[in-house]
This record gives sequence, structure tokens and C-alpha cells, in this order.
Amino acid sequence: MSTPGAYLLDTSIVLHLIRETHIGALIADEYGLRASTFRPLICEVTLGELEAFAHGRGWGERKREVLDELKRWLVAIDISDPTVMHAYAEISTLAKTNGWSIVSAKNDLWIAAATHASNGTLLTMDRKEFRPLRDGGHLSIAILDARSGRTMS
Repeated sequence: MSTPGAYLLDTSIVLHLIRETHIGALIADEYGLRASTFRPLICEVTLGELEAFAHGRGWGERKREVLDELKRWLVAIDISDPTVMHAYAEISTLAKTNGWSIVSAKNDLWIAAATHASNGTLLTMDRKEFRPLRDGGHLSIAILDARSGRTMS
């Protein structure tokens, strides 16, 4: 399951890629998402979030095509994998013990677990949920600014 050097994309990042925004293009270039020898990863929970988002927003044909293309290109991490489930239990316990808000964000817990199990680096714009895991050295996480796409400290 380990994929050192791979990026796992959070929902916020994939939405920029689907919408074909300048921020999405900047992130793809900055992190070499299309040029890397490793195809980016995605947690299968994120795929569900994207489907729900597309359905709820009534996405048109173009965005659906881009989503389908991305689903073929990205490598989905299966949350039923025992390594992911074990990481989920560890991260959930850690978050509960420390009172971190991610404990109530179950989808983000799965995304963190998939990142841990894949030995990848999470690309996200979600500071609140993921910062304690990054700052505590528990996961490799690049938190990007939603307005500029640049890495935040």
C-alpha cells in the first residue's frame, strides 16, 4: 500500500481541478501532478463527496466529463483496506484524546487515514481539520491557501 512521494488530493483540491480554475492549474504545476512518475491518490470517500457535490449542484456535462476523467487518472485508496482501517482507528483515538475538531469530521478522518496508509502527502485547503495532524508530525500535509493556491505555513 505504501506509495512514497505520492500526493493524496483532498476534495477542495480536486474541485479546483474539475472547475479548471487558475488555482487548480497552479497547484497541478507547483506539485507536478501531471508530470510526476506517481499518479496522485484520492481517498474513495472523496469520490463519494464529489459525486454528492455534483448531484447537489446539478453539474453540467463538461464538469461531469472532467470528473470522470479525473476518476480514471487518480488512484483511489480503498478504505476497507486493513492498513487504512487501522490508521483510521489510530488517528481517531489521537484526535479524541487531544480534542481536535477532525474527530467529528468523519470523512476527513478517512482521508487522513488513507494518507497515512499510503505514506503520501495530503494536499488540502482545510486548515482547521488537518493542521493538528500536520503540526504534530503525524502526517505529511501541505495546507494550501484557498485564494492563491500557495502553501501556507
